[in-house]
Amino acid sequence: MNFRCLLLAVFYCLYTKCLVFNIYAQSPGETSPRIVIGIGESANITCRMNLKMFDGENSSSLYFTTDDPEHKTSRSNVVIINATTIVYTLQNASEQDTSYTCKSGQYAIANTDVIVGTKPTKVTDFTCEAYDFIYMTCSFTIPANTVPTTYNLKYVTQNANYILNCTKLVKEGDRATCNFTLDDGSYKPNFEFYSFRLTSNNSLGSLSQNLSINHKVIVKPAISEFRVIDISAHSCALTWQMERYSSYKLHRMQMEVHLRSPHYENTKTHYCIKCNNHAIFNLQIHDLPYAYYEYNVSLRIKMKMSAATWSDSYTIVFQTLPSAPQFPPAVDTSSFYLNATHLRLFWYPMPEYHRNGSNFHYIVKHYIKDDVVIDQPSRHTQIPTVAYPWEGSHSYEFQLWSSNEKGVSPISSRIRVPELMQNSENRTPSSIRSVYHALKRSYTLLWSPPEDYTNLEGYTIFWCKPKSVVSNECLNIMDLIHLNKDARNFTIQQSQPLVLAVAANYADYYTGMHWAKCTADASNDLEKLEPNIIGQNSYSVLLRWRSERVCTSLIKGYTIIYCKTKSITKLKCLDKNVTIYIDKSEDKYEILDLEPNTPYKMQMYMYSDVKSGPISEALTLQTNEAASTPPQNLTADHITSQSVSLTWLSPYKTNGKVRSYIISYNSERHVVPCNKTNNTHDYGNVKKNERLGAERLRYTLSNLSSFTNYTICVKAFTVAESIPSNCVHTQTLIGVPSSPTQARFEDANDIVIHWLQPEVPSGRVDYYEVVVETKLKDNIEERHISRITNNGMTCTIRKPSCDNNNYKYTIGIRAVNVAYAKEIDQNLIRVYNSSHSHENYVTAATHELGCIEADSKAYGAVGNHIKNDFIEYRSFQVIVFNYVCGAIMKSDGKVWITMFVVMLGTTIIVIGVLLIFKRLHEMASINCKIPEPLNDLVNGINGKEFMEHDDEYLKDTKIKQQYKSSENGRLLPCISNVENYAQDRTWADTKNSYYATTDDTTNDYCIQDPMTMPNGPEKNGYMAMKATNNDLNDKEMQKNSVKRMLSYTKMENGYVRPNELQSNEREKPFTINWPLQAADGYINPNNRHTFNWQEEMNYIQNDQANVNSTVYMPSVT
Repeated sequence: MNFRCLLLAVFYCLYTKCLVFNIYAQSPGETSPRIVIGIGESANITCRMNLKMFDGENSSSLYFTTDDPEHKTSRSNVVIINATTIVYTLQNASEQDTSYTCKSGQYAIANTDVIVGTKPTKVTDFTCEAYDFIYMTCSFTIPANTVPTTYNLKYVTQNANYILNCTKLVKEGDRATCNFTLDDGSYKPNFEFYSFRLTSNNSLGSLSQNLSINHKVIVKPAISEFRVIDISAHSCALTWQMERYSSYKLHRMQMEVHLRSPHYENTKTHYCIKCNNHAIFNLQIHDLPYAYYEYNVSLRIKMKMSAATWSDSYTIVFQTLPSAPQFPPAVDTSSFYLNATHLRLFWYPMPEYHRNGSNFHYIVKHYIKDDVVIDQPSRHTQIPTVAYPWEGSHSYEFQLWSSNEKGVSPISSRIRVPELMQNSENRTPSSIRSVYHALKRSYTLLWSPPEDYTNLEGYTIFWCKPKSVVSNECLNIMDLIHLNKDARNFTIQQSQPLVLAVAANYADYYTGMHWAKCTADASNDLEKLEPNIIGQNSYSVLLRWRSERVCTSLIKGYTIIYCKTKSITKLKCLDKNVTIYIDKSEDKYEILDLEPNTPYKMQMYMYSDVKSGPISEALTLQTNEAASTPPQNLTADHITSQSVSLTWLSPYKTNGKVRSYIISYNSERHVVPCNKTNNTHDYGNVKKNERLGAERLRYTLSNLSSFTNYTICVKAFTVAESIPSNCVHTQTLIGVPSSPTQARFEDANDIVIHWLQPEVPSGRVDYYEVVVETKLKDNIEERHISRITNNGMTCTIRKPSCDNNNYKYTIGIRAVNVAYAKEIDQNLIRVYNSSHSHENYVTAATHELGCIEADSKAYGAVGNHIKNDFIEYRSFQVIVFNYVCGAIMKSDGKVWITMFVVMLGTTIIVIGVLLIFKRLHEMASINCKIPEPLNDLVNGINGKEFMEHDDEYLKDTKIKQQYKSSENGRLLPCISNVENYAQDRTWADTKNSYYATTDDTTNDYCIQDPMTMPNGPEKNGYMAMKATNNDLNDKEMQKNSVKRMLSYTKMENGYVRPNELQSNEREKPFTINWPLQAADGYINPNNRHTFNWQEEMNYIQNDQANVNSTVYMPSVT
């Protein structure tokens, strides 16, 4: 039998070996079995390959890999044993549970699991809990270890009679739990202590732990039938049962009661000292704060041991009974709102826990007005607001109570509304706005402090739910808070819609609530503004805009950006933008300090605390024109006796179009259109303090008075006058004086002549010349001239002796100005109308026709010559006295007297008869009285023809006035102007000049002098006198002379052309063919030549015979 068994065993072994070799022969190879080692140890992993499965390959192609990136293999740790085997050495292994795979090329041969861990470690949180002495549960946390570990738990009784193993140890995750129950006998409720032994085992080692548990401490009590009984408004009782109280009765019980409500929470501990044996408990609860209020009460118990375990909490909800309210509504000193006709009271809503019953409402009574108690019915309301009629001139006081189904509160609260102060707006917060921050779910109220900051104590902030989503009216006040007087904003966390208000509180006054008009989300988009220009001038622009579509609480302010541009169509800024920030309360703004006549581009946008709105479309404008800056660098040169050449630079800033320049000199103003100036631009020769490219203007100011001091300034005129430029002070050169005035004589033994100084001195009037002209049969024999200094205006001449009855004597006076080198006007007409070979300068000592008062010192400048260093300007000669010699003058004087008396009487009788005769038969015609200088003109002309022509021409009033004002009407010669001496020889505001202006055209800006008309003076500025054609006979010339004098040509501007010729006449410049004259017909002061005075005098006399109207010319020596 044994042999048979041995034979079968040998046969089985051979079969198994053959089977293994057969299987191996068909596999790719093999590796070492699973390896378990400790952390830090080393191990070898062997890999063998089946060469039959890999043609041509050997062990050199073998290598190891892992699927764990933290435990990669290295070829340096591989050792080739033979052609089929390699060994991988794992050195100093870290904790892991990794699978190592042996491969040849891409083909896997086999895997080896490597576990690296530790021996079993201690359990640190072993605990047990018993429930009401029915069962016990012990548990612990399994320590982490990659090496599989087994646990065994058992306990030993107190007397060590037996050991009990835990047969129901359950593992769930990393927790291990064992239950001990009364049913299986594993739980012993009477044991006070349990001694446990916990054994841990794995392939690396084992560990045993002894653990002790106090059984009484871990027991959790249980109760049943928990209820609330005996409920009142402020108390109740708790009752419950304990089925297993017998197990606890050896120890006193400790109870904890926790009362909780939305607005109240309280926890108290109670002790059961004498508990009954029936395990029924009753606990009284007193001092509950709120009536008709719901409480949540919780109870838990334990044995009175410090380490004992509490039972689970048992909770029940109950409500106390109702009672009358204890408190009135809470109010604030500023809890009222005023509008034009009503006041609205607000108060803090009574909390639910203070309402104390159902049918809760408020009672409001108006009982004082202007400090006088009034009887008004009470008003009942369920919402915390009520409105009353209001007048600002009265003060009001109100009482408020709380009420419910059980009664009214024993006390009341009061609100006083003061009389409206006159300066109440100065005590009101301004710029009130509310902003909602969606991300933070908060509201921010912002405001600016009142203007009157005196006695301000603080602010009250109110907030409430609105009546509707878009309403600013308060449904009821949610809350209020007091802030100090330095506060400027308030933020509250709230996701529901809110409206907020602020009130300012003073020591003697309360403003009441002021609501934010609207509330907006801070992230809302801002609209694009559309500003309009509602007014502009030269220096400012008034803008207005509207932003009703955006809540004002969102807007923090506005920004205006503007800049200068090249034009209103080319909007590129020429300089930096100017930015202006404007308060949110404004809807218009005036931009100041702009430049006149300048194009601008303006844009604006609104902004909030977190963002800026879109910028508006560009608004273009050009400011109005204004007065320019003053002209610059005014200078004067080329000064003559009646003109000054002025040069100035155009204004630095024209501020518009310069239409003209105004030249002010002394009390006169002269308007110069821009087209009447000579303009150049300075780009090269720029003087100091002058700007490049400035316009240089030049103008000759004429019609000035000679030898007069002038202060000349220039203003530019656009739409208004600029301030004056720098003024220049200059003096015109000496000119030709007018004739002496009021000349008269006294005929006594000697001839005494008196006169006064010229009306227009035009210089110093250095002396006067008294000319005594001796004629023999109308031929000048001699001219005796006496010079009287300026101090004396009297000449005494002895009566001339009449040796020849054909002699005539004429005495005249003229004024003389002496101009020295720098005072000589080179352009002045110089004519010697009295200087000829017959002139002799005398005194009474040298000739009988000399003035006794003549000053021999005045003969320094000989009248017949022009010196190089001075020149004499003589006025027209005034004839004072004519004296005719005759034979009769030598007869007896008595005969002459008798004849004179007879002739006088006869003449009177004849004249009387003629007058009576004419008076009786017809009315005498009114004849025009002709001035003496015109008597010669009308001699031989039919008086009727003269009168008819005169009457016909003088029908026109304006022509009559011009005629009376003309030189023919007055015959007042005026060589140069004085102040207020006009062209019509009357005293007026304008001046006339001996010079003619160079302007030859008229325009809209200047009133042209008649001397500047096209047929007037030559363009060189001097008057060319006209002489008539001497081919006509004397009679025709006399008639034509009168017609020319009276037949003026009327111009559109009211002036006439006094020198216009008739169609059948030709004009001839009135020049004297002097040998001294220059090429232009004028006398140069240094041309000293001799000439035939008699020929020239014959020419003058012949011309005067043709034209009896004498033309006076100034005499220049």
